[in-house]
Amino acid sequence: MGFILCIAFEKILILQPHKNLYLLISFKNFRCHMTYHKFNPCETLKPFIECYFIWDSAGEAVHNLMVESPPAGFCSIVFNHGDDYAIQNKKYERLVVPKQFIAGQSIYSYKLFLDGIIAVAGIVFKPAALATLFSLPTYAYTEERISLHNVFKRSLTDAFAEKIKHANSDNEKVKLLEDFVMMFYNEYKPVPDYIDQAANLIVERNGMIHISELLKEVYMSRRNFERRFFKKVGLSPKYYARIRRMSYLMNEIAGKKKVDWTYLFSQCEFYDQSHFIKDFMEFTGRTPEEYLKENAELANIIEKPKTEDIQ
Repeated sequence: MGFILCIAFEKILILQPHKNLYLLISFKNFRCHMTYHKFNPCETLKPFIECYFIWDSAGEAVHNLMVESPPAGFCSIVFNHGDDYAIQNKKYERLVVPKQFIAGQSIYSYKLFLDGIIAVAGIVFKPAALATLFSLPTYAYTEERISLHNVFKRSLTDAFAEKIKHANSDNEKVKLLEDFVMMFYNEYKPVPDYIDQAANLIVERNGMIHISELLKEVYMSRRNFERRFFKKVGLSPKYYARIRRMSYLMNEIAGKKKVDWTYLFSQCEFYDQSHFIKDFMEFTGRTPEEYLKENAELANIIEKPKTEDIQ
């Protein structure tokens, strides 16, 4: 999965979300001190949580900032205590997102439009975790940003949002995010089922796995498996695998100035080059060469610190 930062059409950069990232961007008419940090969940929640993240502009306002991300295959819960921002995807031309929201699966690339202070704390879930942890119909949230007020008690989400807003450090904010999830875990004691395991296996195998292999250990028909998978993940297993494969491929080229495309599409098990290019353009809106050129510019200016655990 990759982020693209685009400042007033002057420069396009590609970032890797859910990787720890320290970034100082300097442009002709733009300068911003920005951080993006990722944190690992505790052992108890690792079957359900991919990571926590904090995205912050250190109290500095950004202007006309556009962030674009291809689909990654994860859902999230986000607490925004900065200024409002808008999203553009296949479903919405421009939607101002709620302050606290659930984001379901994205099918195609989407864009965020930010103008003001960035102060976001979020939980990135394993593909089936919204259903397993909260008994939510994940398919209903695909391509959506739904207010937490429509899902949980307003008093509960507002209380956590207020605590996160006034937390003194990123680590303190992440502890609050984990407390939020642990509250539901302790109440319901969820256990991952085979759909969770199958979806997580697709993630582990970077989308390079056949549905027939997923069916080997389960006593159900393919049709029943696909129906249950769609209900818990929000996408069909085949389409989800395509998303995860493309996410892996884009992470492989991140930070590189030259890529052996023939080797890469073969490594990612594409049938041929035309299928590779078709999928690449479908999910990113760019040709591989365009994406690589933008990515090479980023490689010269960013530093990537190590992954952090919650202290």
